[in-house]
Amino acid sequence: MSFRTLVVGLGQIGMGYDLNHDPNRFVLTHTRSFQIHPGFELAGGVDSNPERISLFQSEYLCPGYTSLEAALIDVEPDIVAISTPTAQHHQTVRKVLKIIKPKAILCEKPLAYNLDEAKAIVADCEAQGVKLYVNYMRRSDQAVFDIKNRIHNGYISQPIKGLSWYSKGLLNNGSHFFNLLQYWLGKAIDFKVINRGRLWDDIDPEPDVQVNFELGTVVFLAAREENYSHYNIELIAGNGRLRYEQGGSQVFWQEVIADSTHEGYRILNPVPETINSNLNQIQWYIADQLSVSLMGQEAQICSGKDALETQETINRIVTNL
Repeated sequence: MSFRTLVVGLGQIGMGYDLNHDPNRFVLTHTRSFQIHPGFELAGGVDSNPERISLFQSEYLCPGYTSLEAALIDVEPDIVAISTPTAQHHQTVRKVLKIIKPKAILCEKPLAYNLDEAKAIVADCEAQGVKLYVNYMRRSDQAVFDIKNRIHNGYISQPIKGLSWYSKGLLNNGSHFFNLLQYWLGKAIDFKVINRGRLWDDIDPEPDVQVNFELGTVVFLAAREENYSHYNIELIAGNGRLRYEQGGSQVFWQEVIADSTHEGYRILNPVPETINSNLNQIQWYIADQLSVSLMGQEAQICSGKDALETQETINRIVTNL
């Protein structure tokens, strides 16, 4: 069984990131993932830019539309992937639900800049019986749920202290890592703002903040995206150190060992264990976990409710700046 899928918004995550990459090695966009995954049929694309539509049609040999309404009526999709700008997510979801009732909507993160709009998206989908997923993509990477299992089975011991670097705003890019740490460490219990920081793009705050989760404490620090991208997490446990580096493309575990030079001391193993990740094909894994969930099985993909929990906590931080 394959699900007919419509991609709404053909920018970078919708289509652009994959255009100059080998499709055998990279799956970074919704269009490519739904084209090649056997559980889906890429049935159409929507964008307000005619040039993107033309590029989409030539690249994927698939109908493109500048009108969302026309696309929904013509394609009759089972799945709608929404990768429009964040400020348009709410109105796009409302338009979709007004015209059709898909099996599911996959929305880009964050759900909205406004918490009330994010809540409305979740509530509207629930009221229509439409499953809602949010593309916190790292949640579908094998390395991420390997780490979750290690934490929850005690292989990585608790309590845990950590540091997470983010940039391009707490809601925009920072929420990726906030959502990931909620997945690993449980609910956020409380927080303390260390530095109010600045606004990224005059919209999205970049505070330094300490957050206490159920299983540990993590300090989030804002880097400056205009200098370079820096997305790293370091978790310190009683029995070792986890390094989630380069946005998650490199993941290492260093266990504690006896120091062979200084008797009585314990150190981190200088030869780390590599935990395999595959961010170069991460959107394929998103599609795969979406398919698993739609077939009624347990899946490692972020639900709308999980994403809303992330946003509610971030909103509380932002309102305390």
